[in-house]
Amino acid sequence: MYPEMSVKMQEGLANTYKESGFLPEWASPGHRGCMVGNNSVSVVADAYLKGLRGYDIETLWEAVVHGANNVHPRVSSTGRLGYEYYNELGYVPYDVKINESVARTLEYAYDDWTIYKLGQALSKPQEEINVYAQRALNYRHLFDPEHKLIRGKNKNGNFQAPFNPLKWGDAFTEGNSWHYTGRYSTIPRD
Repeated sequence: MYPEMSVKMQEGLANTYKESGFLPEWASPGHRGCMVGNNSVSVVADAYLKGLRGYDIETLWEAVVHGANNVHPRVSSTGRLGYEYYNELGYVPYDVKINESVARTLEYAYDDWTIYKLGQALSKPQEEINVYAQRALNYRHLFDPEHKLIRGKNKNGNFQAPFNPLKWGDAFTEGNSWHYTGRYSTIPRD
């Protein structure tokens, strides 16, 4: 609605990265421990894909890639807590003492899709951005075909048990399995 303000926001995001090494995940001075995902990535991608220019997109590209493969040393909601598991297994395991593992996995997968789309728009080499296209499909690892619901999965590949699809929180953020499955029910799973 206000492109000139959005350009200033992009400049602010780039400055935050330059000053702290991470994009912000909450609107406040400094980084805050809140929520999951690194969704500032989607703000960066959205602005560029909508045609906004006049800011340092290469620094922002560096920032989104860095945030997808690191976690802030003191503020675990900045960057990606559990990125090592997510990058290796395709999900953040339920049983590794990282809260809201399903929510994190699904947020990271969405964020990876936005990184991929931004990389395409920036004409980044396909071999550099393919990893994000592949990771964007990581939500599939948490779809339990037996229950037809999104569900936490342990490090060993087994779905967490006992399972109550109505349980609020736990593997989810401000919701339950039914809420999270509804968000992804229209996405092909094969």
